[in-house]
Amino acid sequence: MTNERSVRRSSKVRVAEFLAGVGEGNVFTKLQLFQGVPGVAQADRRMRDLRELGWRIDNYKTDPRLQPDEYRLTAIGTRIDLGEQPKQSTRPRIPATRRREALERAGFACQSCGISAGETYPDDDQKAVLSVHLVEPIQPVDTELSNLRVECQRCSTGIRGTGRARPTPEGVLERASGLSSREDRRRLYRLMQSGRPERDEVELIFAEWLRLEREERLDVMLKLAGALIEEE
Repeated sequence: MTNERSVRRSSKVRVAEFLAGVGEGNVFTKLQLFQGVPGVAQADRRMRDLRELGWRIDNYKTDPRLQPDEYRLTAIGTRIDLGEQPKQSTRPRIPATRRREALERAGFACQSCGISAGETYPDDDQKAVLSVHLVEPIQPVDTELSNLRVECQRCSTGIRGTGRARPTPEGVLERASGLSSREDRRRLYRLMQSGRPERDEVELIFAEWLRLEREERLDVMLKLAGALIEEE
């Protein structure tokens, strides 16, 4: 009798075989995935499991060019469908406590563009999802806060809503040097030192409000509206 573990492994192999057929760089839909592996009830979960084996599969959260039901096979990992054995992971791991510290230090906002976790991008209805990664992922792994950076899915992949490429050092320095006032240049230097945008109390509270559940956000907003009416 086949046990649950072997069934799960078989399902993962079938999903890997389907993805390999899709090919690197190509886009497929969730429906195509389920149709490609009939009988696998949780094909999307098996697909996510493949990420631990080096497979990189992007969705609309990590690549805003994709639709909510689309995926892109960015990189093929261990070909378990061909009998390859999984290699021991060498990917540096950041402890959960460190990730939390990095997020708190960044004010739960992207350190590149300043958007808050859960905040909607101004050019579409997609919400920002933050991740923590190493600035220098070399061995031995340094997980000190100075080597951790918080970015949203757009900034971490070099994608912007306007389609612009990553900036160059020369371009950034030219714009910085072209600031009209000395105070602006001093403020920019302080931002570079701190590694995060300067945000006032209102923006910090708004960022925390965005992290609440939908019903909680509505409740807080209505109570604040009531308080404002009483003040008038």
